[in-house]
Amino acid sequence: MKTFTQNLKKSPALIALILSSIALIFSLFLEHFINLLPCYLCNLQRYGYIAILILSILGIIYKRRRIYNFLTCIAFCLIIATGVWHKGIEEYWWEASSECASINYNIGSLKEELDNINTEKPIAACDLSSPEFMSITLVEWSLLYAFISLLFMIYILHKNYGNKNEL
Repeated sequence: MKTFTQNLKKSPALIALILSSIALIFSLFLEHFINLLPCYLCNLQRYGYIAILILSILGIIYKRRRIYNFLTCIAFCLIIATGVWHKGIEEYWWEASSECASINYNIGSLKEELDNINTEKPIAACDLSSPEFMSITLVEWSLLYAFISLLFMIYILHKNYGNKNEL
């Protein structure tokens, strides 16, 4: 157990792998066991965590290539940006795009619309308020998790690489 924690401190890629796995497992748990449908922006955040998962695996494989660790930090920044955008749409600070709005536009005949209803997976609207836990919405929890994960990654990278200029 002691060697695992020592390896964890020395491997930012392993930490990123664990953080992204936790986020993805929790989001799939909410979707499949709690029946909370993700919206378009929630799915975009999942893609960001999948990108971090891939980058962290590459970072573990190619230990000497530190660029993967820094790319995971950029991916966390993109997840945070998506979360801020999502929060803004939820609070009506700016207008939602057509993928996010709860208003559905008729784009076909009745038969086409009925076929789409039967074949398409339902998706939640981004502009509706997400469920709350401890008076904090899931969008805010997601944003907080990504921000703390980014800060943790930056701390670990700084601690491990310090003033070394090699990427």
